[in-house]
Amino acid sequence: MVTTVRIGLLIAAYLIGSIPFGFIIGKLKGIDIREQGSKNIGATNVGRILGYRYAVYTYLCDFAKGAIIVSLFTLKIVPMEYALFNPLFYGVVTCVGHSYSIYLDFNGGKSVASASGVVFAYSWWIFLIAISIFALIILISKMVSLGSIIAAASIFLLSIILNIFTSNPHYDIYFPVSMCLMFFIIFIRHKSNIKKIIDNSENKVKWLDKK
Repeated sequence: MVTTVRIGLLIAAYLIGSIPFGFIIGKLKGIDIREQGSKNIGATNVGRILGYRYAVYTYLCDFAKGAIIVSLFTLKIVPMEYALFNPLFYGVVTCVGHSYSIYLDFNGGKSVASASGVVFAYSWWIFLIAISIFALIILISKMVSLGSIIAAASIFLLSIILNIFTSNPHYDIYFPVSMCLMFFIIFIRHKSNIKKIIDNSENKVKWLDKK
């Protein structure tokens, strides 16, 4: 029974993560977001094409994807015995679904919003640190991609520190392992952005004044 539930939750995590909200919102507005701007289905490109309101809608939907299954455990709706090592692994699978969606021929977004939902569901104060770093980097650089990468790397480093220097079982070895996996997904999905950052040709935020 326990194994069946674990497998079921893994499948659910992937299928939920695969829901391409940015693509759906674009279709509702009569466009294929994959053919516009950076051609990414994430909140940044949705905002670039449709305006900040739709970026917010996309972010919140993708955030919720990451948070939902992890929250079932942290809110004690589902007993911890049904977790595969740690609830965070379901969050990692959700991010895999977002970046490699079964509904979009295994293409997708960059998992930043979904990963932030995972972190929030597991530890809200770490999420606040992540979003603060993210906002600060964007304020300085005007580059969402740079903010995403630095915030993800910072939380990975923080997870290592918490695992080493605290005895709280909430931050066991699976915590930095999960953060490492999510950082790896985010890093891989940002490879083209990293090249543009190095070449000083990365897009900067210009859509905040749109309706």
